Amino acid sequence: MIDKEKMRQHFSQRLHAALTAKGIRQRGRGADIIDRLKENGVSKTAQAVSKWLNGGAVPELDSLTVIANWLGVRREWLEHGVQPMYESGSRSNPVPDPSASNVTDNFHHMGKVPLISWVQAGMWCETVCSLESCDAELWLPCPVKISSTGYALRVVGDSMTNPGLGRSYPDGCVIFVDPEIVTNNGDRVIARLPASNEATFKVLVTDAGKNYLKPINPQYPIIEITEEMQICGKVVGSFIPD
Repeated sequence: MIDKEKMRQHFSQRLHAALTAKGIRQRGRGADIIDRLKENGVSKTAQAVSKWLNGGAVPELDSLTVIANWLGVRREWLEHGVQPMYESGSRSNPVPDPSASNVTDNFHHMGKVPLISWVQAGMWCETVCSLESCDAELWLPCPVKISSTGYALRVVGDSMTNPGLGRSYPDGCVIFVDPEIVTNNGDRVIARLPASNEATFKVLVTDAGKNYLKPINPQYPIIEITEEMQICGKVVGSFIPD
């Protein structure tokens, strides 16, 4: 039996690899894809494209064809992983395996990342920010591997506080977010809320083909992800200041 969830995740990895090879910006990739599809007469919502990028769905044939032609890769490779990635002779440089996890060029260990506000985190989804010029509260060393576009947030409130046993992120806890890692079911994520454009911190849950933002604290409601919402990054680490 085909593992459809794994198939969608592998498609997302190939899509990100092709976008990176093409030199497409890391943040705002969804908007770039939507614009390219629209230029070719294909209309897709932000929610649909977000699912492609985050391993929640695979595009239909018309979208796949446009994206493959734009990125210069074979549609069969993009959709199913059938080698080669490029048409014979169309690219001479070797292509890294998109499923490889130890790609060190895009990561730095114990590098400093900006501690930003929740409003800034919401904007992070749409804008390409120069970290050097970022208006950060302060710069913190990250204890885990994180991409050069990573950032930190200070948790506000108790929606991610576990009242029982298990991982907990209490008020005042600092979390480290990587916007370049593909998110999957069960990951702790940052998502942008359309009403306020602020970000929220929740657990990404997929159930019956729909995606939800679930708080760890059961006293808070589960939020269904709508077309206007966008996943801004995966939480890769945390610490509780003294």
